[in-house]
Amino acid sequence: MTKLIAIGLLLALAACSHKPEPSSLATAEEAFDRLRAGVAREIKDPGRAKQASALVDELQQIVVAAHAELKAHDARLRTLNANYDATQADVQAAFRDFNAARDRRQEQTLELNRRAKALVTEQEWHALASLQERALRDAVEAAVTP
Repeated sequence: MTKLIAIGLLLALAACSHKPEPSSLATAEEAFDRLRAGVAREIKDPGRAKQASALVDELQQIVVAAHAELKAHDARLRTLNANYDATQADVQAAFRDFNAARDRRQEQTLELNRRAKALVTEQEWHALASLQERALRDAVEAAVTP
């Protein structure tokens, strides 16, 4: 019996000692850090590189806000679902508010894209494309993981 308890304790300790998975938001942050490093590497003009890095910062803020808004929307829907007296108008308002915020983020993102295209050369744009794609893919995964 003592051996069984000891084996159980060892298994429990081994299970607790694993490295925890990074949050999806942390994964997105790492991707944005790689994009910033790519900007510094690919854009030789320090002034333009600084401006491009600031655009990456803005994009990351949009992603963080999207993640927070999704979590808040999810919580709001759960609250409405749990409330027997919630009306269809309450649910529609929740979706209307969420969609309006999504539309604002989309406009902000398109504006960032326009500013980035005006800032970098075509060669720099193509050099950064795969890093940007990875950062946005990780960001989208973070945003849809409440």
